[in-house]
Amino acid sequence: MSLRFFHILFITLSALMCLVVGLWALDAYRTDGSTSWVALMVLAFGGGGFLVAYGNRFLEKTRKLGVAGLLIAGSLGLPSDLLACTVCLGNTDSLLRDGMNMGILALLGFAMFMIVSFAAFFIYLWRRSRHAAAVAAGFGRPGSDNEGEPVHA
Repeated sequence: MSLRFFHILFITLSALMCLVVGLWALDAYRTDGSTSWVALMVLAFGGGGFLVAYGNRFLEKTRKLGVAGLLIAGSLGLPSDLLACTVCLGNTDSLLRDGMNMGILALLGFAMFMIVSFAAFFIYLWRRSRHAAAVAAGFGRPGSDNEGEPVHA
């Protein structure tokens, strides 16, 4: 895959994300009635239009990929459900919130386990290199506990 394909793919996915955010803001405006949702909707649809124009110009400059590549890249990002969940709309009593919090805690736990594992591995390597340097300098025998004492012949 070429860099051009990834560029078109990211332009298409970004335009689709702008469409989703615009539709979400429209639905939230219908529910809430606040003018800030209208501003977000206009900004999202305007950004999506800009991205479509930019993608079209990019495709004209690189005819090698063509419109078929844009259609394929665009079809990869079509979501089945465009509306946000109840957590995003502000319902804090939802069971989705508890599930989301547990998912966040699970990911944090996994990340912490990996960070501690890497730190332990690098400490182990540091200690082994210190021991190897001491053995090379003649201050201990390989595998012995007397690293600081010189070897007597």
